[in-house]
Amino acid sequence: MIIRKISIIVFSVLLSVNLGVAQTSESCDCVVDTTGLKAYLQSLTLNENQPLAFEVPNSNSTFAVLHGFINSNTPTVVNTFISNYPNVTTLVFMQVPGSDDDDANLVASQALRNRGYKHYIPAVDAYNQDAFIASGGVDMFVGGVVRVADVRAEVGVHSWSDGTNDATDFPVGHANHLPYINYYVNMGFTQEEAEAFYYFTINAAPASGIHNMTEAELEQYGIRTCTYSSTPVYSVSQNGNVLEANLQGASYQWIDCANNSPISGETGRTFTASQNGRYAVIVTENACSDTSSCFTINSVGSEELNRTPFLVYPNPTKDVIRISGIEETAQVEILSVSGQSIKRIMLNANGSIDVGTLPKGIYLVRIEGSDSRLITKMVKL
Repeated sequence: MIIRKISIIVFSVLLSVNLGVAQTSESCDCVVDTTGLKAYLQSLTLNENQPLAFEVPNSNSTFAVLHGFINSNTPTVVNTFISNYPNVTTLVFMQVPGSDDDDANLVASQALRNRGYKHYIPAVDAYNQDAFIASGGVDMFVGGVVRVADVRAEVGVHSWSDGTNDATDFPVGHANHLPYINYYVNMGFTQEEAEAFYYFTINAAPASGIHNMTEAELEQYGIRTCTYSSTPVYSVSQNGNVLEANLQGASYQWIDCANNSPISGETGRTFTASQNGRYAVIVTENACSDTSSCFTINSVGSEELNRTPFLVYPNPTKDVIRISGIEETAQVEILSVSGQSIKRIMLNANGSIDVGTLPKGIYLVRIEGSDSRLITKMVKL
């Protein structure tokens, strides 16, 4: 099912724009928060022919699964989702074929962007049900502040039609193109990037067809800001506090996700962590004589070391929060969403924090234990 989209489309040939091929980020920011996704997808029946739905495992989940087409009710669905699931950081686009209401898509996508989600599209065959986005689904995807697309992600674009004329019937710069270009600007593209992507899409395939973007096109037009796979072509195994990646002959750089920075000197296959936490490894492709001996690697693998997760509850709350998972003591700090410290306290395993005097809104809770750390959202009612 492919529905006429809201907007995206580029004519880089006519504009003589040379954006080059972007280098996507490889950092802990690219690690999507999808722990438990594989098992959860096995419990779902995805349906691209229904109105867009947000599937969330539970109130504490960090990810939501999207499937279905965007329609006039989607802005209401989005606002309800945002209110009900404050802990979600990652939206997993599984089967989103398009939109039958361009205005609604714009409103819904702007709300998602304002919330600051990571948007993730897995490889088409990464899970037991296919993953793909097309047409207006691509428009919504580009609203992600971080956009993670696996290698072999299926991203389909095409021209639009008003029933009489196709987009390519109008000259470059025509007013009929502007709503689409302005949409991409609203989603964070520069003017040049927005025009390049828009004109590319209307020339990539007619309204009755579809063009699945190549890896180079995903990079060139900024659809992907990160390459990451939950099942990358390499793996990371754990033995105690030792992590080991499995590709022979590759170069590695280990990263500490607590501060999102490379770990000095840790460039081999094996890394011994000094404390529990979350770590990622970047794999660098080595020179090779032919494609059969090359890796296809521009992604980040991660592993979490036996960390006892903290849980902040009740969340949302009106007056008091409690934190489980503290073994002895931990430093807890309440911050504004802009990072300003509001309250800091040492908490033991049975402690609680009074937040009743805080104004209603969204806050961050930073917890630092002896070998664990967490930053999570808290909603004050």
